[in-house]
Amino acid sequence: MIILATVAFLPVDAVFAAGVVPGLLVGLTLMLITAIIARRRNYERSDEHWSIRRVWRSFVDCALALTIPVVLAGSIVGGIASALEAGALTVVAAYSLGLFVYRTVDAQILIGAVTRAFKTAGAVFIIIAAAAPFNWLLARQGALNTVQNFMLGFTDTPFMFAIMLVLLILIIGMIMDAAVNVIVIGPVLIEVSAQAGYPEVQAALVVLVGFLIGTVTPPIGVAYFTGSSIAKARLELVALEMIPFLLAEFAVLFLMMIVSPITMWLPRVFGLID
Repeated sequence: MIILATVAFLPVDAVFAAGVVPGLLVGLTLMLITAIIARRRNYERSDEHWSIRRVWRSFVDCALALTIPVVLAGSIVGGIASALEAGALTVVAAYSLGLFVYRTVDAQILIGAVTRAFKTAGAVFIIIAAAAPFNWLLARQGALNTVQNFMLGFTDTPFMFAIMLVLLILIIGMIMDAAVNVIVIGPVLIEVSAQAGYPEVQAALVVLVGFLIGTVTPPIGVAYFTGSSIAKARLELVALEMIPFLLAEFAVLFLMMIVSPITMWLPRVFGLID
């Protein structure tokens, strides 16, 4: 999200705020599908029945941990800190809770977390560095202009434009890595959407969510292969089980494109955009 906002020259706080409602929609939709599947297949249930008291007790138990995303998003949206400073504050908050409250963090865990963070950041920087010449090559060959002109052909019919944009994002997300897509293709699709009359922040969220959905779709979905490996399940069986969840995410993605308030309401409430 921060990378896309940076390369597309969009306010990071507005993009963060715009992602809250879509994130809740995706989460609630996936929870609903999970509940339906569990009920139909008669999965084992907890001995303790659902109740408001049980929900409240669970919330109290994890209330402090839930402050971590609040620190991250709240400090950015509230203008308290920049994205970099918010990341540092979040690390301090998480480490403090793990060390002094939950007492689950020791030196070995800390070293492991720092090592993984360095590896992840290094991989992202390598992708960013490689994306620049790749972007130049695509521009040189006219590929980006071809994509732009193709999409601009649907601007007369907004509904058709929304369908084609979502399909294009999903297809590209299936065959290319999400980080590369965000850096190379993302700004082009946002610019095209702005020319079609859509707010840039709204288009950025659609692009971002669409590319992330691509990480769980065959044939090159990184999360798809990782999840199958962790579950020690066959790829084709995992793909079949993912169908209802992917359909739900596609539906939410399309709603994000055609219903502007889903993404734009919260940034406007906070005065982050006009």
